[in-house]
This record gives sequence, C-alpha cells and structure tokens, in this order.
Amino acid sequence: MRAKYLGEDDGRHPEEISAVIGAIIEQSHVDVDIRHGDLIADWARVAPGDWALATPVGVREGVLLATVPDGALASILRYQHRELLDAVAASFGADLVTGIRIRVERPR
Repeated sequence: MRAKYLGEDDGRHPEEISAVIGAIIEQSHVDVDIRHGDLIADWARVAPGDWALATPVGVREGVLLATVPDGALASILRYQHRELLDAVAASFGADLVTGIRIRVERPR
C-alpha cells in the first residue's frame, strides 16, 4: 500500500503545530494554564532562597507539587511556604499557585 500525499490543488496545506495548538486545547475543553510551564521553566529565577533546592513537578488545581532530596529540607521549606507563594504571585499572579505540596524524593 502506498502513502497518499496531498496534492497542491486540494486546498489543504500543512501547518506548524504551534499555529494550531491553541485551537486544539480549546476544542478539547481542557483547563490548561500556560503559566504552569513557565513557572517550571523559570524556577531558578523565581524560587527564593532554599526553594531553589527543590524541584517543581507541576501545578494541579492551584497546588504546586515540589520534590526535595530529604526530609530536613522539606521541614525547612514548610516554614518558608509564604516566601514562595509571594515570589510566584509577583512573577505570575496570585491566582496561579494558592498552595504547596512537598514530597521527599526517595533515592532509587
């Protein structure tokens, strides 16, 4: 069986995925906030103090999940949650992250 290619006169032309991704997301009715990816990508710039030692995993329903290498750091960061919330709000708006969940990443 041979592949069927689109002809030049059929009115259809390939498009860059970046040009259509917004329409795809809207049609799927998925609640996506592009700022989640921006937060993770800009973590080194946004995360204050000891928070830079944590690794952001993602944001779901306003709660940021971050992993840390040990329980001692997790305890410290629990007391510094307001600093991170303020830093995220200053960079991305107060509605992006309203809570934080910290998970200790166990060695494999």
